[in-house]
Amino acid sequence: MIEVAAIMAGGLGSRLGGPWKPTVNVCGRPLIRYVIDAVSPVSRLALIVTSPASSSYLRGLALPPSFAELMLDGSGYGYDLGRLLNVVRPRPLLVLPADLYGLRSRDLEEAYRVSLEVSEPVVTVRARGEYVGISVFKGYSYDEWANVDIDMDVINVNDGESLEEARSRCE
Repeated sequence: MIEVAAIMAGGLGSRLGGPWKPTVNVCGRPLIRYVIDAVSPVSRLALIVTSPASSSYLRGLALPPSFAELMLDGSGYGYDLGRLLNVVRPRPLLVLPADLYGLRSRDLEEAYRVSLEVSEPVVTVRARGEYVGISVFKGYSYDEWANVDIDMDVINVNDGESLEEARSRCE
């Protein structure tokens, strides 16, 4: 079981129209709901990392009891990630974006398991050779990292084209 997961949902969503991006409807559900549903059964604690710009759009979501909101500045992904790593001390820490369509719990379990098998303190997950925004931070040093490839079929919805691709998969 994953001890702590952090879902990054504090961006401005500039490539998709605004900070409400995690709540964009894909196949009848908010995009972030796919991530919440994948994280919930495999994590003891999950944080939804928001910003002043995104927080109000996410307030209506019904969250499992193991979820909490952590609001950061929203000064950019790199800054917020650095702040998250300083504020949330338990390791390993799974970090993933709020906009992964098609994510499954077993994908996260496999990514987590494989990441613990490599020696580097930071592990970045790729699906089909593409970075999807999932990382595991195993320690407090970030100088060395490894990439691992996981067989999962996810779409990182960042723009109109990837949104249409996700919507095209609706049954």
